[in-house]
Amino acid sequence: MDRESYRRRLERFSRSERIFPGGDHESRNCGGCARIITARFGGQILGYYHAHNPTATVGETEGGHDFAITPERILVDPWLFHYYGEAPVLDMTVAADCVVALMRYAPEENWQRVPSPPELMPRPARREGWARVRQSEAHQRTPA
Repeated sequence: MDRESYRRRLERFSRSERIFPGGDHESRNCGGCARIITARFGGQILGYYHAHNPTATVGETEGGHDFAITPERILVDPWLFHYYGEAPVLDMTVAADCVVALMRYAPEENWQRVPSPPELMPRPARREGWARVRQSEAHQRTPA
């Protein structure tokens, strides 16, 4: 598939209300939308906290923003389309698209790779159980 056809495919996919319904679905936030893109097309999730990237216009009111970059260097942001009506796909090998990306997301050096959910939320089940037991013991020792 040529690059332009691939871009159109990413556009159609990103604009789908069936794939990105919002509401209680994971597409309610930018990170969830980026995960859907990378699960289907590969690549990585990049993002920033607005405090560390103050010239970015996207994510200013939300405190930051996440988006996907495919292995072909195409930036895909369905959340931006569904919540703000902006074009969801920018080809980072096209100068005009790079200018738009710079205005929206600020310089690339301010973007960071977003860890996958298991890295974000480790599940120390034994420790949680221990903490609950210790808390209940503490409540039993407290004089009434």
